[in-house]
Amino acid sequence: GGQKQRVAVAGMLAMRPSVLILDEATAMLDPSGRKEVFRTVRRLNREAGITVVWITHFMEEAAQADRLLVMSDGAVAMQGTPREVFRQVQAVRALGLDVPPMTALGFSLRGNGLALPDDILTLEEMVEALCPLLHKP
Repeated sequence: GGQKQRVAVAGMLAMRPSVLILDEATAMLDPSGRKEVFRTVRRLNREAGITVVWITHFMEEAAQADRLLVMSDGAVAMQGTPREVFRQVQAVRALGLDVPPMTALGFSLRGNGLALPDDILTLEEMVEALCPLLHKP
């Protein structure tokens, strides 16, 4: 998966754009194809300095962005870094979106009394936050 999308991205890059706008570029791909296309575009952003506007409903992808704009009814409803936006779990959900899985888990665990940070985005961050709690007397 992801071969056609990579070919399409390669064709766009041949034009040497300074900005690349991708609308749901990974929507029809399996998880490994999504990761492959996302990694390729991310590398282009980092190494070639191409500005990427990545439009997606996949929150795991959105969590890797430098900045997020959350749109609702054609207007910007929220903006900031992924941590700034996703820590507002209820506001994001009120817009009909979800948060990354580890953010949702952290929100649920905090609701059940665990003292966890409100800006966990990844599995690694969740493990790092939970381990000290397991060793408390």
